[in-house]
Amino acid sequence: MTNKRLYTVRFLLLLSAVLFLPFTIYPQTKETPVLTKIGGITVPQSEYAQNQIQKYIDQYTKNFGRQQLYDVLEGGEAYRLYIRQELKKRNMPPALEYLPFVESEFNPKAVSRSGAKGLWQFMDNSIAGLLKKTEWEDQRYDPWKSTDAALSKLQENYKTFKDWPIAIAAYNCGAGAMKKTLKESPQKNFWYIAEKGLLRDQSVQYIPKLLAICQLCENSELYGLSLPAETESPFFSQFDYLEIKTQVYLDCLSQEMKMDPSILLYLNPALLKGCTPPSAYTLRLPSGMKESAVIALANLKKQGTEKPPITHTVQQGETLWSISRKYNVSVSTLRTLNGMSEKDTLSIGKTLYVQ
Repeated sequence: MTNKRLYTVRFLLLLSAVLFLPFTIYPQTKETPVLTKIGGITVPQSEYAQNQIQKYIDQYTKNFGRQQLYDVLEGGEAYRLYIRQELKKRNMPPALEYLPFVESEFNPKAVSRSGAKGLWQFMDNSIAGLLKKTEWEDQRYDPWKSTDAALSKLQENYKTFKDWPIAIAAYNCGAGAMKKTLKESPQKNFWYIAEKGLLRDQSVQYIPKLLAICQLCENSELYGLSLPAETESPFFSQFDYLEIKTQVYLDCLSQEMKMDPSILLYLNPALLKGCTPPSAYTLRLPSGMKESAVIALANLKKQGTEKPPITHTVQQGETLWSISRKYNVSVSTLRTLNGMSEKDTLSIGKTLYVQ
């Protein structure tokens, strides 16, 4: 073998070795800042902690991850201002503004495979004393009420564990599971139980992912990122409220207020049937619109618009389209009134609200 060919072979072997190094290794370099504190949460200097966070920083600064970061932040901008303000009021770590990114990608209608719902992904068995769920409403879908509930839950966790990474991880795995894990661990420290494999991997990844996203958002220029501007619009964080004692359809109220129906639906996403419950309900309104709503509600009462909802029992062979024709309503209205998605199917005998 000639010297030229020998050098070529050696070069190719060296290149292969570099290309196939395990991708989970992230040595600190001059370009990789040592992370000490992110969003009010202290980061240890251990190689494990630094590498775990850097892994997600790399993920969200490259190609698809970079675009995903932008898109999710843009979609969640409507809720981030309220979360930010509440965190400041409660003196909680600013990093928690990005926890819904990890939970639901800021999607207030998100439903997980395990049945967790909403921006903060509450399970049925975790809402007691925090959120309300009835035939008419599911407050897990309300990004503002669920934010209040989630922050209260996190505060309770911190009161119990006296450590923010552990309190946040406990939000994911449950306070009971975290207590059991810590009881079996010689060190009561998140990064220790994570590195030693004492915690399930989903909860292990929960913290570094959150911190990486916060680091990128709070230091976007350092990483060459262009992210959506933060809104300060009061439409997303300041509201009026109206106590309603009888059932009212949002479409009717919107029409009487000369308002786009989508606005009231957007501000009251917990309502499952497009109307308030037959009993008392506190309706969320755009700031400055309470007086207009009071007048509109009074007009509806005079017109006798308040009446029991009309229902329909599904018969064999019927579809949403055929039922919508019968009652002169749109298919989308039927879906809204009955809390149905486009994937949901009808079953014989099911009772639908049609008006």
